[in-house]
Amino acid sequence: MLFRVIGILALVIPLRVGAQNPDLALTAAERDSVLKNYHQIFPIWGRQAIERGFDLPTPLGFNVGWFGANQNIIISDLAIGFNSPPEPAGFISFEKAESRIANWNVRTDLWVFPFLNVYLMAGSGTGQTKVFVSEPVPFTTEVDFKGSNVGLGVTGVYGFGGGFVVADLNHQWAFSSLLEAAVPVNVFSARLGRAFRIGQRSKRMKGTAWVGTMFQNMKNGTVGSVNLASVFPPGSEGLFNGYQNSAWYQDLNAREKALVDNFVARLQGAVDTTVVNYSLNKKMADPWNMLVGGTVDIGQHWGVRAEFGFLKRRSAFLMANYRIAL
Repeated sequence: MLFRVIGILALVIPLRVGAQNPDLALTAAERDSVLKNYHQIFPIWGRQAIERGFDLPTPLGFNVGWFGANQNIIISDLAIGFNSPPEPAGFISFEKAESRIANWNVRTDLWVFPFLNVYLMAGSGTGQTKVFVSEPVPFTTEVDFKGSNVGLGVTGVYGFGGGFVVADLNHQWAFSSLLEAAVPVNVFSARLGRAFRIGQRSKRMKGTAWVGTMFQNMKNGTVGSVNLASVFPPGSEGLFNGYQNSAWYQDLNAREKALVDNFVARLQGAVDTTVVNYSLNKKMADPWNMLVGGTVDIGQHWGVRAEFGFLKRRSAFLMANYRIAL
């Protein structure tokens, strides 16, 4: 019942970054040819950068991409209600929770300065959350959801010798069919890489390769609702046979016993008409992961990008890019 986020996620990195690489720097003839017909508004200080030999990207970009991720989540402070407001349910403990998302997104980015890019993004996708409950009764449940996201961000770039560093920060709002309100998400990433030429110079094909790291943070509190039938499939009532004689039930207070009795009664006869209202706190089990990726830039207008995240949070991102002068 969570994480339809991120995806949510995904960042813009400039194609043709690393203009200080001697192999990529403009020759005197190329520089003079570019400046002869250069009348762009953006990036600001673009002419001065070209005069110094920088091969700048075309400033305005339109991007279409796909993002997928698989990550673990920590759930705490659960409260639930059945066709009623949530009540604390501290007797329920979770072994772990896993979230998977797949998101198609579009974005527009602009090089405001040769070293600074800003962008807007929007996306839509689907996801699944699998929750492993350890107490009072061990069981596993999975919920599917649909989600969308909108956001904005900024990317800073610095080139040195044959390499470059990139720092990116974006803020997103993630919406889900299971949530009452959008979830704010902050994503920071840093990359260290190298730019290089592909094939003959006249073909103007270039590439980049990098390694990096990403940090994701989102609002802790979540409020939402889900149909009981989508959480507990038919036959789940057997998990609670003889539950009133169990030690865990006898240890509950009167309010908690009433909550469990209500739940089991609905599971046995009103599962299709019961809505579970819930509130909880959640956080990513592994907010940091590592990245490896690269781009291929084809002429002044077209480019593609691929990036993969690994360690405990796994992700993949593919993007196509088209750029125009402004």
